[in-house]
Amino acid sequence: MSNKGAYIIKALIILSILIFFIFLIRSYQGNREASHIGILMDTFVDIRIWGKDSYRALNESWALIENLSKKIDRFNPYSEISKINKNAGNYVEISYDIVDIIKKAKYFAQITNGYFDPTIAPLMRIWGFYDKNYRVPYKKEIEDKLQYVNYRKIHIKGNKVMIEKGMEIDLGGIAKGYLMDKIFEVLRKYSIDRAVLNFGGQVGVYGRTQKGTLWEVSIKHPRKDQGFIGKVCIKEGSVSTSGDYERFFIKDNERYCHIINPKNGYPSNSVISVSVISKSGTEADALSTAFFVLGKDAISLWKEKFSYLGLVIVFPNLNVWYSPNLEFKVESKK
Repeated sequence: MSNKGAYIIKALIILSILIFFIFLIRSYQGNREASHIGILMDTFVDIRIWGKDSYRALNESWALIENLSKKIDRFNPYSEISKINKNAGNYVEISYDIVDIIKKAKYFAQITNGYFDPTIAPLMRIWGFYDKNYRVPYKKEIEDKLQYVNYRKIHIKGNKVMIEKGMEIDLGGIAKGYLMDKIFEVLRKYSIDRAVLNFGGQVGVYGRTQKGTLWEVSIKHPRKDQGFIGKVCIKEGSVSTSGDYERFFIKDNERYCHIINPKNGYPSNSVISVSVISKSGTEADALSTAFFVLGKDAISLWKEKFSYLGLVIVFPNLNVWYSPNLEFKVESKK
């Protein structure tokens, strides 16, 4: 064999080895994990993404929800929600993405007959859930503030929003789910393999598990700091849990939680945890709040309008009811 032939063979071998290693690297990158942990709107956020473009998807997702959260956060004095609240009685021009979430909030208020209401803020304030100076208001105080809780009095014209004087918007009952749906859009854009999103009391799962099985999402035990009441098995979507254990105070041996009934102005107490399972994070978030307020009556509304969703309710005696369309694994109640 000539020197030239030997050189060509050697070059081909080296090229083959390079191609092999490039293939290995790409295969590894296709399954690499990108993750980020942070705080948005006083909520712990944990995002984990696997896929070829996992880092690009993660960076775009975080930038998107960080920007949106600044506009939504009612405690941020420069947010668009604060701008609306400060100018009650006048139309305020805001960005279309915030118009979108307000429209969705009004929609879920309507279909839940007002048991979810994004104008709950005046009641939250007098109970002390904003400044953490907790107190049980006088009945007259509650009656006075109830007149300012009415989602129908949110007026929208194009990209302008107005609430009536005395009212305030609080999107805390829908914001986490909305941000989660925005991330789902980014994941689809980059054809991500799978992802797990944890937004405090709300979990989102996307794509297929590594083993190709259903995702198992644990639901926190409402009376244990550590431990779970059970697990739901889902293909893809969001599990949103509303409970009386997240923000509450105790007065005269009675627990008052931050989830207030927009109809009577008092914290709800007939159930202690409600989880809604939906393909939409926004829907799961809003409805877990509404169903918690409804308590056991949520089962009737679920049967009437929302039987396509999964629903788990935990009662004060720790009995668990879950919808028959759901694969649910009960864990220890003790």
